[in-house]
Amino acid sequence: MTHQDLQSNVATVEPASLPERRAGRASTLVNWVLAVLTVPAAIVVMFSAIGGVMSTAGCTGQSCTGPSSSWFGVLFYGAPVVAVLTIILSFFTARRRWGLAVPLCALALLAVDGIALAVSF
Repeated sequence: MTHQDLQSNVATVEPASLPERRAGRASTLVNWVLAVLTVPAAIVVMFSAIGGVMSTAGCTGQSCTGPSSSWFGVLFYGAPVVAVLTIILSFFTARRRWGLAVPLCALALLAVDGIALAVSF
């Protein structure tokens, strides 16, 4: 084969098209509903944290304990950070098939956060 024959064969090969990996309209809508629901979930977690702090206001000594100040900061300020990051990430992942994992993981993190606050107070 000559160089020109090889070059013509290479030019005729077309790249294989990748299958479209997009979710349907209903799945995208469910993704956005769950992503937006992380905001009220974060508000509930923050109010429960404030309620926990207020419940220890009348305690003296070691009769009432709560989480350390560093853990409380992570639990308290982590909730709105998770909600905001979920909405930002959903702009990039909402139309993907696996995009539903982002708000579901965020809601799971918020649930763990709420449980940790309830147990620690």
